[in-house]
Amino acid sequence: MILKTNGFIKIAVIFFITPFIVAACSNTSNIKEKGTTAKQQYSKGFTVTSYNNKKEITIFNPDDSTNVLGQFTLVGNDYKGELKQNQIKVPCQRIICLSSTQLAYLIELDALDNVAGINSSRYLFNQEIKTKIREGKILKVGKEGVFNTEVIAAINPDVIFVSPFKSGGYDALQNLGIPLVPMAAYSEQLPLGRAEWIKFMALFVGKEHKADSLFNNIASQYNQLKELTANVENRPTVISGKMKGGSWYVAGGNSFLAHLFKDAGADYIIKNNNKVAVPMDYESVYAIGHNADYWRMLTSSPKGFNKKSINDEDRRYTDFKAYKTGNILICNLREIPYREESCIKPHILLADYIHHFHNNLLPNHKPQYWTKINE
Repeated sequence: MILKTNGFIKIAVIFFITPFIVAACSNTSNIKEKGTTAKQQYSKGFTVTSYNNKKEITIFNPDDSTNVLGQFTLVGNDYKGELKQNQIKVPCQRIICLSSTQLAYLIELDALDNVAGINSSRYLFNQEIKTKIREGKILKVGKEGVFNTEVIAAINPDVIFVSPFKSGGYDALQNLGIPLVPMAAYSEQLPLGRAEWIKFMALFVGKEHKADSLFNNIASQYNQLKELTANVENRPTVISGKMKGGSWYVAGGNSFLAHLFKDAGADYIIKNNNKVAVPMDYESVYAIGHNADYWRMLTSSPKGFNKKSINDEDRRYTDFKAYKTGNILICNLREIPYREESCIKPHILLADYIHHFHNNLLPNHKPQYWTKINE
């Protein structure tokens, strides 16, 4: 079987405590022509430099713009020369996505015909993807650490989108000679920054104009909703998460979630400058959050998850004010396509929160992701 000959960078990028070998090295150092570089309006994770017949994309860690995660050059499918290191022909015809977040952008772009492989179909809601899996048009390639390299080789993909924040199995993928493009959307702090990665994905499927139109509409709606709460006087306090594996992972005060709460006119109880979630013990969370007005809880539980279910998980939860008042906002991953939609629907997330925190501002909104828990 003939596989692609694209090479890979051989330096290790360290993020948090996890080593990740980025499948990219710059072959653009010899490019002499001038290009036009476009930075995104909200996203800090990528730039695009356009030349006459190609585009160079540079991917950064959104938390540190000096940390380049990868650099690739996109050329048209009419390119006749031999592909050099980290050059990719676009539009890509055979894409492998290793997370539902990546799929979300392609779903929105109506580009699922370009997807040939995914990591898992567990909790997958999109019917078009399910149909393509049944028909053998999309293959499951395994997860980090247990990738089925034979299936991946059979797909012979143009590109594999990977997370630079996970480890396990990427070494095996590198040996296949397929470009591994790190996608860092999940680390964006601004909700619109995460959504703006639709422009990044559009570059690989030839739908840049559609992405611009979609994103402009999302940003317009988000900012209009944000304006509704700009001057609210009563800002309810909010806590998020629950115990998992002996720890309560608390989103930082400068995280994606914190920005959403602020824009929805709420007061998030965590006041630090952390951008990521950190583990805390129950007692520490209780001390600062037991009197919060609202409690946001993401779960993956059997249908019918309710206040009794919370009580059954941990009786200590019943001491929280939000439990007693019933102001618990729940999203059950087994019932709601949160993973495969939310990154590109920040305006809907914001509307859901505003509806709950300030019902008088959006009384007729029907929550799509976050609903108040049943008794």
